[in-house]
Amino acid sequence: MKVCLVVCLGLAHLAAASIFKRHHERPMQALNLPLTYIDPTSYKYGQLLDQQQQLQYQRQKTLSEDRSQERKYQDRNSQEVRESRYNEYLNPETAEISSHEADEQIRVNIVEYQRPLESQIWNQHSALPISSYLVQEPQLYQRSSQEEMKHQPLRSSEEQMKYQTKLRSKDQYQPQYSKDQVKPYQKKRSDDQKYYPAVYGDNVEWSGIRMAVGPHSPIAEQKDIERIFADAYNTVKDFTEEEKKTFHQMYMAAAENEDTHLNVTQLLQKHQYIVEEHTVKTDDGYILTLFRIPPKQKTRDVQKRPVVFLMHGLLGSADDWVLSGPGVGLAYLLADADYDVWMGNARGNKYSRRHVSKHPAQPDFWQFSNDEIALHDLPAMIDYALNTTQQEKMYYVGFSEGTTTFFALASSRPVYNDKIIMMHALSPMVYMSHTRSPLLKMIAPNSPFYERLHQILGHSEFKPTKEVIQTIGGDMLAKKFGCEHVASNVNLVMSGMVDNYDPKIVPMITSHLPAGASTRQIKQYGQAVATTFRRYDYGPAINMKVYGSEQAPKYQMSAVRVPVTLYYSTEDWLAQPADVEQLRSELPRAESYQVPQFSHLDFQFSKNAPEAVYQRLIASIEKNQEQKQQYQL
Repeated sequence: MKVCLVVCLGLAHLAAASIFKRHHERPMQALNLPLTYIDPTSYKYGQLLDQQQQLQYQRQKTLSEDRSQERKYQDRNSQEVRESRYNEYLNPETAEISSHEADEQIRVNIVEYQRPLESQIWNQHSALPISSYLVQEPQLYQRSSQEEMKHQPLRSSEEQMKYQTKLRSKDQYQPQYSKDQVKPYQKKRSDDQKYYPAVYGDNVEWSGIRMAVGPHSPIAEQKDIERIFADAYNTVKDFTEEEKKTFHQMYMAAAENEDTHLNVTQLLQKHQYIVEEHTVKTDDGYILTLFRIPPKQKTRDVQKRPVVFLMHGLLGSADDWVLSGPGVGLAYLLADADYDVWMGNARGNKYSRRHVSKHPAQPDFWQFSNDEIALHDLPAMIDYALNTTQQEKMYYVGFSEGTTTFFALASSRPVYNDKIIMMHALSPMVYMSHTRSPLLKMIAPNSPFYERLHQILGHSEFKPTKEVIQTIGGDMLAKKFGCEHVASNVNLVMSGMVDNYDPKIVPMITSHLPAGASTRQIKQYGQAVATTFRRYDYGPAINMKVYGSEQAPKYQMSAVRVPVTLYYSTEDWLAQPADVEQLRSELPRAESYQVPQFSHLDFQFSKNAPEAVYQRLIASIEKNQEQKQQYQL
């Protein structure tokens, strides 16, 4: 035992001595000096330190030079790769972007200089020359042609040398232009062929509507703009400067009216109408709000009055039926005629933003199209109104989207044909191939704008940005009306305006619309522009899982057995006569009535609507009621 302990202590002593020796001898070995002891107080110790510092500096310098040579060697070896990638980006036909970049819509324009490739400054963070690319915002400004992008120099040789020197000194990796250098859309500055960067790209203009052009822009020439906007542009009246001024003044005066801030309940109570608020839950969990104007007490005691159900349009709500006020709004006129008036609200608008487990702040709340409104919302509201009033049938009046969802329901669930006495369709949006709306043309899947709009609008609530509204027609309405409040409202921009509007009602429209909808609803109308009236198209793979076929199934109008009256106008952007005629021809029991000089929203808000549409509608209901009473006798 003692022997083992002695051996262990000896080994530990030797190990400690070795470590101590290496620790003190390492500086000497690194400098190749003799391993002798030097008294720190002698002058030789100072000389030794000087030698050590000098040799360390020399070694660091040598190492730095070796690394520099290694980088140069790597650069020379990668020269062919760099030139290959550079030439590939210079060719617009091969300058493709990755799928990730396509999703983010980041467009990169590569510009060729006329200087030799070897003289370019290479960016250490890229395989491209440091000043050979310009990052642009998508679809705002693009170059005018492939030929210009490929051959146009940006600067003269002297200016390019100064610019590169500036980049070296500031260590910047993207071009920075002074205020004097940048001239948007300017290509040639003087007679000596000096060119400057067209940083913002080029535009083309048609009738005051300006859009960017270029290899990555859906617009290539003036005709492309005309194809989208011409039909809509020609239906909008040109206001004189005096008319624009008067319109704006009347708008601002009417905007101070308290009615612009009141909801449907407050408006009805203000005008001494009885109003009830009801809620109903759909079979998929959405909680909807309905408003009722009950018949007068005297007639309620004698007999049950017919139920008239009003369904709002795209991006609308129950407010729309009462905004025009007593004597003009359809809800008031029906209530005055002593009908039992019910006003529905589809999921997603301001009165129907509740769900048993989902929240409007989350995208999953908005994963619905017109199909879900037709197959879940309408049945729930119709059944609730009939059960509450203890009646078997009702009259249905739909506007815009309210007609789309009804025809989808009646063709898919035949039982509801037996619950509707008669259907009145104001501006029926079913077949859309002749639409004039720039938005629906641009969001159609066969449109060159589709991919970009699909990305911008997203997949939840439809809330387009100010820039999108300007692009889809806001600039056009601003030029026509000279009122930014009109030009910034997506309902007015999407559906258009003619001169039937009383400027006093326009603030009511802009303050209550849009009331909310899902982006998928808008996209489904775009799909109808490109194809026909069918269920929402998810794409072949998902369609196969949802519908059992690669194509979304069509709605068969021949299955709609309800008597239908169609009201349309030649000036309506969203329901064109050719499309309405196609619908009428496919419906078994339908008649149509053309309203002169009405835009889409005129069917609800025009001061001429009572005379042009509502009186005929109410008279049709009364006539049917008389025939029903005679038949019962």
